[in-house]
Amino acid sequence: MATDPKNPSPPVTAVVKHKGVRIFTYPKIIFIMPTLITALICGIAMVVIGDRTHDPTRVSVSRIETPAASKSGEPAARPAANEATATAPQAKRFSSPQNVIGMIFMLVFGINLLIMSIDFPRFTIIALVLLAAAIGFFILWLNVYFNLLPPVVAFLEGIFAVANAGFYFLFATMILINFAIIWVTRYLDYWEILPNEILHNHGPFSDLERYPTFNLKFDKEIPDILEYALLRSGRLVLHVPNERKAIFLDNVLWIDSKEEELKKLMRSMEVRVTTDQEMAEPI
Repeated sequence: MATDPKNPSPPVTAVVKHKGVRIFTYPKIIFIMPTLITALICGIAMVVIGDRTHDPTRVSVSRIETPAASKSGEPAARPAANEATATAPQAKRFSSPQNVIGMIFMLVFGINLLIMSIDFPRFTIIALVLLAAAIGFFILWLNVYFNLLPPVVAFLEGIFAVANAGFYFLFATMILINFAIIWVTRYLDYWEILPNEILHNHGPFSDLERYPTFNLKFDKEIPDILEYALLRSGRLVLHVPNERKAIFLDNVLWIDSKEEELKKLMRSMEVRVTTDQEMAEPI
């Protein structure tokens, strides 16, 4: 008599436990990195041009040789105090290499401070770009009737911002020291999300707070599109059960990768169901 073949048992899949996600939050100064890079580039550029910091529109009188003095062999008379320098109108200050380097540094530094001071949502940055384009076209239109470019050029020629290579390198060194301090002290306040609990380590003596991960929900927010463009920074909002307030983690770098890790962790959480037989067994 033939017997029915037994149904093969389904394959047992091993559950790989997630090791957890470690999340660090950083202060706003971390976004000054473009200024750091610009300071290094400007310092190298100043070394290349010979570290010139003099005003090109002014020439030292000591370099000017008087014809009468050279013919007679007598020393030339010393100039008065108010005649210590002679102007050279043909030279341009604003377009000189040392001034261009200084203006580039100041422009990047100013924009960097603006990014750190104000949050720029997506629609705000689009509106600012359109506003800047509209103002630019309006100025060009006014220049056709009122010839605005000469006064603008005269105003720019009055600007002369120059620093030597040592200033740029020292500025970059100070930022690097701050970055090193931030990198070391970040372990004084960080979050670790494990499959069974959330740990908040903070304080110099590693004070620990624990939260459950059961029914944990989280949101990813991008409050500043420019900070996101710089270091992929954003905000994580953790909604922990039985907690009245949500947990806000600001300035999380590379937030997209953290989001993917949290999704993997949520999928790897094990849910254990207690059977009736286990409930009937005595403890």
